[in-house]
Amino acid sequence: MLSRIAESLYWLGRHVERADCTARILDTYLHLLPAGSWQADHQVIRSLLDSMGLSDDETVGAGSQADSGQLVRALVFDSERASSVAGALTAARDNARGVRDAIPLDVWECLNVTWHGLRTREAGGAGPHVFLRWVGERCAIANGLVSEVMTHDEGWQFLVLGRSLERADMTIRLLAAAESETGSVPPWRALVSACGGWEPYVRSYGGSIGQRTAYEFVLLDRMFPRSVIRTLNTAESCLGELEAIGSTRYMDPRRDPSSARRIVGRTRTGLDYRTGAELAADREQMLATLQRTVYSAHTAVTKSFFRREDAVTWANIGADGGAA
Repeated sequence: MLSRIAESLYWLGRHVERADCTARILDTYLHLLPAGSWQADHQVIRSLLDSMGLSDDETVGAGSQADSGQLVRALVFDSERASSVAGALTAARDNARGVRDAIPLDVWECLNVTWHGLRTREAGGAGPHVFLRWVGERCAIANGLVSEVMTHDEGWQFLVLGRSLERADMTIRLLAAAESETGSVPPWRALVSACGGWEPYVRSYGGSIGQRTAYEFVLLDRMFPRSVIRTLNTAESCLGELEAIGSTRYMDPRRDPSSARRIVGRTRTGLDYRTGAELAADREQMLATLQRTVYSAHTAVTKSFFRREDAVTWANIGADGGAA
């Protein structure tokens, strides 16, 4: 497989997951607010921007005095921004168009139809709730087709690897945003719901929710597909498969195919034997470690398998896990 194709598939997985996660987060926060109050509750929108590593200036332009309605519209409908729902779906479709021979026709048609539907859905004026629910359904169809009709070869491994790292990154950012939230939305309920895990959480822990149980579920639940440990396990498995075939097929022998796997594996092992109470007590350092892991793994994947590093990220993360 050419590194160009591998890179496009990797970013295809990341962009579809980015659109899905952003839609889930926005829909959750807007639904949990009291009816009709989201346009006036700027603190909630600040939490959304924080979880995505964005600021008001980055979202609507420097010097703009944006209200919450403008910020939500920018996060949902602005197809020129990779951090928006529409922008991520546009980027996913662009990557799919470049590798049409490497993906099933059904996957391409799903993403292409979704892209064409972005403009008609926005023009329909149904509001963000209907649009975000539609986006979630389209992303679920795309992921289902990838799972069911795409050959599980190295191309599929790259796509799932990108999806897993993006999912882990977004969940970690949601955890960090929940720590600092002071608005009218219950932070731990919003965290679990934005991951799509409220019903599984209730079955495991009951209807009451607190910081410790939310941390334990979102970080450590091995059966929940969006937990951090589950996504790291999936990423590690994909990297193991790629490591086994990469050096003999398309990799520069001077590159180290196992570096990303070691980075992910070390952090995953550290999570394996921790309890929810231990994580809650050491949450600040743990979140910084997890952020560094995802960023470092992405960098290692790029250096090992691709020819160049793609600059599209949620935010620039420095070596210490903080914003660069």
